[in-house]
Amino acid sequence: MKDRTTKWLVAGAVVSAVVMIIGYFLWTNLAPLQDINSYSPQELRNVQKEQAINYPLGSLLMNLGFVGFSSSLLALVVRQLLAFLKKKE
Repeated sequence: MKDRTTKWLVAGAVVSAVVMIIGYFLWTNLAPLQDINSYSPQELRNVQKEQAINYPLGSLLMNLGFVGFSSSLLALVVRQLLAFLKKKE
């Protein structure tokens, strides 16, 4: 059962990383901008929202992927620490 749970957690981490990558490409502006230093941070954010493929979906996917990736990695680390401590006793 331990190996099965570990496989699911690793698969969850990989899927979450892929979701974050897809979200980044939907969220980001892939078109080059001229004189990027002349924009204020608010103007730059507005330009990014206008030129992105799907800004809200990309932002949502990045956040969901980050939460899934973080929780999967945390669960894997806790499982490894518990196994190490149990083995040490």
